[in-house]
Amino acid sequence: MIRILYRELHYQIAKRNPLVVNDEKQFKKAIKNAMSLKRGLGVQTFGFIPFGLLMASTFIFTNDRLVLASLMVSLALLPFVFAMYVTAIQASYVLSIGLFKPLEALPIRLGSKYLSGLLFLEVSPALGVILPSVFVIMAKYPLEGILALLWVFIGLFLGHMLGLAIVNFFALRVHQRAGKGHTLKSLVKVVFFLLFIGMFMAMNYLQYYIREHSEEVARIIGKYFIAYPFSVASIFEPSRSAGLLMVYVAIIAPAYYLTLRAVWKKMLEPPVVSEKIFVSRFKAKITNKILALTLKDFRMFVRKPAMLVAFLIPLYMVLPTIVDAFRKGQLSLFNVLVVLFMVGLFSVAGADAVLKVEGNVLELLKTLPIRKKEFMLSKILSMTVVPITIGILIVIFGARYDVDSLLLLPYAFMLPLISASITMLYLFRYTGEDIGIPELSWLHMIFMIIIVGIVFALIAAPLVFGLKHLFVSQEIALGILFILFIIAKKH
Repeated sequence: MIRILYRELHYQIAKRNPLVVNDEKQFKKAIKNAMSLKRGLGVQTFGFIPFGLLMASTFIFTNDRLVLASLMVSLALLPFVFAMYVTAIQASYVLSIGLFKPLEALPIRLGSKYLSGLLFLEVSPALGVILPSVFVIMAKYPLEGILALLWVFIGLFLGHMLGLAIVNFFALRVHQRAGKGHTLKSLVKVVFFLLFIGMFMAMNYLQYYIREHSEEVARIIGKYFIAYPFSVASIFEPSRSAGLLMVYVAIIAPAYYLTLRAVWKKMLEPPVVSEKIFVSRFKAKITNKILALTLKDFRMFVRKPAMLVAFLIPLYMVLPTIVDAFRKGQLSLFNVLVVLFMVGLFSVAGADAVLKVEGNVLELLKTLPIRKKEFMLSKILSMTVVPITIGILIVIFGARYDVDSLLLLPYAFMLPLISASITMLYLFRYTGEDIGIPELSWLHMIFMIIIVGIVFALIAAPLVFGLKHLFVSQEIALGILFILFIIAKKH
């Protein structure tokens, strides 16, 4: 059943991708890949391997058990966060296209187990990042390596289960009307989820600190050894680690079962949330099509907080810098500059949510007088609103410590626009005026981050000779943005 659902999901993705559906050869190739579970997962996993080897290099050059255990704690966060993110985002998309509608009519007690299995397959390629490091530990300390592998699967499964819980609480509700009250509640949920994820993402920046202060880190881990990911450090105490693993399995197994039951119940009968509304006079108004499409995207995101979370990825990346600034009581001009470039670079990840938000609305949009260029420009705007807002707030925050940070304000606007424009121009490069949802796999995402990174390196090149060349750098960014605008206009 899961194999069939996997094939159907990737068939639907291919069918909605104009780059594929308008090219018979590409379409046949896409269908061939969709029909092979091994080929599909293998290609994705292979794409993660280079990053896994890069991370494994940290483990190769040390045999110190204390350092290895501490590094493993930070690494164990990756499968947890990745599984939670992919489960929450992909589940919302899967449900929006009605993939499970045929199952809902069948006499199945727990159909959500198929949803879980399908999403777990989508998550599993992330092991390509983690396993090289685990194999390094396994080569040095076989028993400890096996325990590390088991903890990786625990983290992956724990993140997957929490992702399903997010879907259960946020995505499986039918609101009578969105209204301001619902909008506020959705935003509050996103803020709390952001704080939760940010706490874990910040810990990924601890690797350098771990190398220098491994003994101090070990004392901290010792205090919180029960909590994941600190529990992973117990791999060099096999009996203790095995006991903790059994405790986690004993807790996660029933929690997972109860989550599946709750998800399936809401899939069959989504709870209807009624809200008090104030009747107001309807006013028809003419709005620019691009702006109307952008506003439509954000209205849909507000109703699907699990997808809105994708836009906050740039904030996850800069959260440690903000926390460090509060701790030290300073934030230099250089640090603000680095943060703005990071926000612009990682705003590429927002493309996934921007495209998948359409779901089953795409067919309706095709009936409207919307050109591909207008659709693409609306997606560029949708991608940039949140990163630009984050960038402006970072500049204002930096101005508290150094008023010269205000000179960096143009970057807050230009870098996300450049990033979004490059991404969308690449994805919508197909011929014809058909509106579609181009495929954006993790390999495409990595490729786009590399391309945008190269462009950003060109923009930052003058700054190598000092911040006195700031305006030269900004002029280069403005020139690139102008070129991209011309290309988009002729698209």
